[in-house]
Amino acid sequence: MRCIIVDDEGMSRIHLAHLCKKIDKVKVVDTFADAMSAYRFLEQETIDLIFLDIEMPDFSGIELVQSLPKPPAIIFITSKEQYAIETFNFIESVVDYLLKPVTLPRLLQAVERYEQRIGTTIVNVPQPLAPVAPSAKTVQENDDYLFVKTERKFVRIDLNELLYVETVGDYSIFKTKDQQFTVHATLKSVKERLSSPNFLKVHRSFIVNLDKIKDIEDSSLLIGDKVIPVSRNHRNRLMERIMPL
Repeated sequence: MRCIIVDDEGMSRIHLAHLCKKIDKVKVVDTFADAMSAYRFLEQETIDLIFLDIEMPDFSGIELVQSLPKPPAIIFITSKEQYAIETFNFIESVVDYLLKPVTLPRLLQAVERYEQRIGTTIVNVPQPLAPVAPSAKTVQENDDYLFVKTERKFVRIDLNELLYVETVGDYSIFKTKDQQFTVHATLKSVKERLSSPNFLKVHRSFIVNLDKIKDIEDSSLLIGDKVIPVSRNHRNRLMERIMPL
Protein backbone atom coordinates (compact mmCIF):
# COMPACT_ATOMS: atom_id res chain seq x y z
CA MET A 1 0.00 0.00 0.00
CA ARG A 2 1.27 3.45 -0.93
CA CYS A 3 1.22 5.85 2.00
CA ILE A 4 2.51 9.22 3.16
CA ILE A 5 3.34 10.53 6.63
CA VAL A 6 2.28 14.05 7.61
CA ASP A 7 3.59 15.29 10.96
CA ASP A 8 5.26 18.55 11.98
CA GLU A 9 7.46 16.74 14.52
CA GLY A 10 10.62 15.55 12.79
CA MET A 11 11.40 12.74 15.22
CA SER A 12 7.85 11.43 14.97
CA ARG A 13 8.11 11.27 11.17
CA ILE A 14 11.45 9.47 11.35
CA HIS A 15 10.19 7.05 14.00
CA LEU A 16 7.03 6.17 12.08
CA ALA A 17 8.86 5.80 8.78
CA HIS A 18 11.31 3.47 10.50
CA LEU A 19 8.44 1.32 11.81
CA CYS A 20 6.78 1.26 8.39
CA LYS A 21 9.97 -0.16 6.85
CA LYS A 22 9.51 -3.20 9.05
CA ILE A 23 6.16 -3.94 7.38
CA ASP A 24 6.73 -5.27 3.85
CA LYS A 25 3.27 -4.36 2.58
CA VAL A 26 3.67 -0.67 3.53
CA LYS A 27 5.54 1.66 1.18
CA VAL A 28 6.14 5.20 2.41
CA VAL A 29 6.09 7.30 -0.76
CA ASP A 30 6.96 10.57 0.97
CA THR A 31 6.86 12.41 4.30
CA PHE A 32 5.74 15.98 4.99
CA ALA A 33 6.36 18.41 7.84
CA ASP A 34 3.17 20.36 7.20
CA ALA A 35 -0.32 19.64 5.91
CA MET A 36 -0.19 22.25 3.13
CA SER A 37 2.73 20.48 1.46
CA ALA A 38 0.82 17.21 1.70
CA TYR A 39 -2.26 18.90 0.23
CA ARG A 40 -0.29 20.06 -2.81
CA PHE A 41 1.20 16.57 -3.22
CA LEU A 42 -2.24 14.95 -3.09
CA GLU A 43 -3.50 17.27 -5.81
CA GLN A 44 -1.08 15.52 -8.16
CA GLU A 45 -0.62 12.03 -6.72
CA THR A 46 -2.85 9.14 -5.63
CA ILE A 47 -2.03 7.21 -2.49
CA ASP A 48 -3.85 4.59 -0.43
CA LEU A 49 -3.28 5.75 3.12
CA ILE A 50 -2.21 8.83 5.09
CA PHE A 51 -0.59 8.64 8.51
CA LEU A 52 -1.76 12.06 9.64
CA ASP A 53 -0.96 14.14 12.70
CA ILE A 54 -4.00 16.08 13.94
CA GLU A 55 -2.46 19.09 15.66
CA MET A 56 -0.24 21.10 13.33
CA PRO A 57 0.24 24.88 13.05
CA ASP A 58 -1.62 26.94 10.42
CA PHE A 59 -3.29 23.97 8.70
CA SER A 60 -4.31 21.01 10.87
CA GLY A 61 -4.74 17.39 9.93
CA ILE A 62 -8.50 17.72 10.25
CA GLU A 63 -8.49 20.73 7.92
CA LEU A 64 -6.47 18.71 5.42
CA VAL A 65 -9.13 16.00 5.38
CA GLN A 66 -11.83 18.65 4.97
CA SER A 67 -10.01 20.07 1.99
CA LEU A 68 -9.84 16.80 0.05
CA PRO A 69 -12.93 16.00 -2.07
CA LYS A 70 -12.14 12.27 -1.91
CA PRO A 71 -9.66 11.62 0.89
CA PRO A 72 -7.76 8.34 0.98
CA ALA A 73 -7.87 6.17 4.06
CA ILE A 74 -6.66 8.01 7.15
CA ILE A 75 -4.85 6.85 10.27
CA PHE A 76 -4.76 9.79 12.65
CA ILE A 77 -1.73 10.16 14.92
CA THR A 78 -1.59 12.45 17.94
CA SER A 79 -0.34 12.77 21.49
CA LYS A 80 -3.73 14.03 22.76
CA GLU A 81 -6.53 11.51 22.93
CA GLN A 82 -9.19 14.19 23.38
CA TYR A 83 -8.83 14.98 19.69
CA ALA A 84 -10.57 11.68 18.91
CA ILE A 85 -13.97 13.39 18.86
CA GLU A 86 -12.77 15.68 16.08
CA THR A 87 -12.50 12.65 13.77
CA PHE A 88 -16.25 11.91 13.92
CA ASN A 89 -16.95 13.91 10.81
CA PHE A 90 -14.54 11.98 8.58
CA ILE A 91 -15.29 8.52 9.84
CA GLU A 92 -15.66 6.71 6.54
CA SER A 93 -12.12 7.75 5.72
CA VAL A 94 -10.67 7.12 9.18
CA VAL A 95 -9.31 3.63 9.73
CA ASP A 96 -7.69 4.02 13.12
CA TYR A 97 -6.32 6.44 15.69
CA LEU A 98 -2.81 6.02 17.07
CA LEU A 99 -1.37 7.70 20.15
CA LYS A 100 2.25 8.80 20.20
CA PRO A 101 4.72 7.27 20.62
CA VAL A 102 3.52 4.70 18.07
CA THR A 103 4.63 1.13 18.71
CA LEU A 104 5.15 -1.56 16.07
CA PRO A 105 2.41 -3.90 17.41
CA ARG A 106 -0.11 -1.05 17.44
CA LEU A 107 0.95 0.02 13.94
CA LEU A 108 0.52 -3.54 12.69
CA GLN A 109 -2.97 -3.58 14.16
CA ALA A 110 -3.85 -0.36 12.36
CA VAL A 111 -2.53 -1.71 9.04
CA GLU A 112 -4.59 -4.87 9.52
CA ARG A 113 -7.69 -2.74 10.06
CA TYR A 114 -6.96 -0.94 6.82
CA GLU A 115 -6.62 -4.25 4.97
CA GLN A 116 -9.96 -5.39 6.36
CA ARG A 117 -11.61 -2.34 4.82
CA ILE A 118 -10.08 -2.25 1.35
CA GLY A 119 -12.70 -4.67 0.11
CA THR A 120 -15.21 -1.80 0.39
CA THR A 121 -15.03 1.68 -1.03
CA ILE A 122 -13.61 4.17 1.44
CA VAL A 123 -15.53 7.38 0.97
CA ASN A 124 -16.49 10.37 3.00
CA VAL A 125 -19.90 10.85 4.58
CA PRO A 126 -22.91 9.94 2.34
CA GLN A 127 -23.58 13.60 1.50
CA PRO A 128 -20.11 14.50 0.18
CA LEU A 129 -18.32 17.40 1.77
CA ALA A 130 -17.60 20.30 -0.52
CA PRO A 131 -13.89 21.16 -0.54
CA VAL A 132 -13.10 24.02 1.78
CA ALA A 133 -10.27 26.49 1.70
CA PRO A 134 -7.27 25.15 3.63
CA SER A 135 -7.46 28.00 6.12
CA ALA A 136 -11.12 27.40 7.05
CA LYS A 137 -11.81 26.09 10.53
CA THR A 138 -15.26 24.60 10.00
CA VAL A 139 -16.62 21.20 11.00
CA GLN A 140 -18.99 19.42 8.64
CA GLU A 141 -21.99 17.62 10.11
CA ASN A 142 -23.89 14.48 9.14
CA ASP A 143 -27.63 14.23 9.76
CA ASP A 144 -27.93 10.43 9.78
CA TYR A 145 -25.25 9.07 12.08
CA LEU A 146 -22.10 9.76 14.00
CA PHE A 147 -19.16 7.66 15.03
CA VAL A 148 -17.71 7.59 18.52
CA LYS A 149 -14.28 6.34 19.46
CA THR A 150 -14.31 4.01 22.40
CA GLU A 151 -11.71 1.47 23.48
CA ARG A 152 -9.52 2.35 20.49
CA LYS A 153 -12.17 1.62 17.87
CA PHE A 154 -14.83 3.63 16.09
CA VAL A 155 -18.45 2.67 16.61
CA ARG A 156 -21.29 3.93 14.44
CA ILE A 157 -24.43 5.22 16.15
CA ASP A 158 -27.48 5.87 13.99
CA LEU A 159 -29.04 9.08 15.27
CA ASN A 160 -32.56 7.69 15.05
CA GLU A 161 -31.50 5.05 17.59
CA LEU A 162 -29.75 7.42 19.99
CA LEU A 163 -31.91 8.03 23.08
CA TYR A 164 -29.80 10.57 24.94
CA VAL A 165 -26.30 11.68 25.84
CA GLU A 166 -25.28 12.09 29.47
CA THR A 167 -22.16 13.84 30.75
CA VAL A 168 -20.14 12.48 33.65
CA GLY A 169 -17.16 14.74 34.29
CA ASP A 170 -15.07 14.93 31.12
CA TYR A 171 -16.86 11.93 29.60
CA SER A 172 -20.10 11.56 27.68
CA ILE A 173 -22.29 8.45 27.62
CA PHE A 174 -24.16 7.80 24.38
CA LYS A 175 -27.21 5.65 25.18
CA THR A 176 -29.23 3.63 22.69
CA LYS A 177 -31.94 1.11 23.49
CA ASP A 178 -29.52 -1.81 23.71
CA GLN A 179 -26.08 -0.29 24.21
CA GLN A 180 -24.13 2.58 25.66
CA PHE A 181 -20.75 4.00 24.70
CA THR A 182 -18.50 6.12 26.91
CA VAL A 183 -16.42 8.73 25.12
CA HIS A 184 -13.84 11.24 26.33
CA ALA A 185 -15.74 14.39 25.34
CA THR A 186 -17.60 17.21 27.01
CA LEU A 187 -21.32 17.75 26.47
CA LYS A 188 -20.52 21.06 24.82
CA SER A 189 -18.40 19.31 22.21
CA VAL A 190 -21.11 16.73 21.60
CA LYS A 191 -23.81 19.42 21.31
CA GLU A 192 -21.83 21.17 18.57
CA ARG A 193 -21.92 18.00 16.49
CA LEU A 194 -25.50 16.95 17.15
CA SER A 195 -26.91 19.56 14.82
CA SER A 196 -30.08 17.61 14.05
CA PRO A 197 -33.21 19.46 15.28
CA ASN A 198 -34.29 16.23 16.99
CA PHE A 199 -31.72 16.76 19.73
CA LEU A 200 -32.04 19.28 22.53
CA LYS A 201 -30.07 20.05 25.66
CA VAL A 202 -32.47 19.88 28.62
CA HIS A 203 -30.01 19.95 31.49
CA ARG A 204 -26.34 20.75 32.02
CA SER A 205 -25.70 16.99 31.89
CA PHE A 206 -28.18 15.77 29.26
CA ILE A 207 -28.99 16.06 25.57
CA VAL A 208 -32.10 14.12 24.54
CA ASN A 209 -33.67 12.84 21.35
CA LEU A 210 -37.07 14.56 21.26
CA ASP A 211 -38.56 11.70 19.27
CA LYS A 212 -37.85 9.28 22.12
CA ILE A 213 -39.56 11.18 24.96
CA LYS A 214 -42.44 9.23 26.52
CA ASP A 215 -43.73 11.93 28.86
CA ILE A 216 -42.75 15.16 30.58
CA GLU A 217 -43.42 16.31 34.13
CA ASP A 218 -42.57 19.60 35.80
CA SER A 219 -38.86 19.01 36.18
CA SER A 220 -38.18 15.72 34.42
CA LEU A 221 -38.91 13.66 31.33
CA LEU A 222 -38.96 9.94 30.61
CA ILE A 223 -37.05 8.17 27.84
CA GLY A 224 -37.28 4.40 28.01
CA ASP A 225 -37.01 3.70 31.73
CA LYS A 226 -34.65 6.62 32.34
CA VAL A 227 -35.92 9.65 34.23
CA ILE A 228 -33.96 12.65 32.99
CA PRO A 229 -33.96 15.98 34.84
CA VAL A 230 -35.11 19.11 33.01
CA SER A 231 -33.61 22.32 34.33
CA ARG A 232 -35.66 25.48 34.74
CA ASN A 233 -33.52 27.29 32.18
CA HIS A 234 -34.23 24.67 29.51
CA ARG A 235 -37.87 23.81 30.20
CA ASN A 236 -39.39 26.63 28.13
CA ARG A 237 -37.24 25.74 25.15
CA LEU A 238 -38.29 22.10 25.49
CA MET A 239 -41.99 22.94 25.59
CA GLU A 240 -41.62 25.18 22.53
CA ARG A 241 -39.99 22.37 20.60
CA ILE A 242 -42.54 19.67 21.38
CA MET A 243 -45.52 22.02 20.77
CA PRO A 244 -48.07 20.26 23.03
CA LEU A 245 -51.79 20.44 22.16
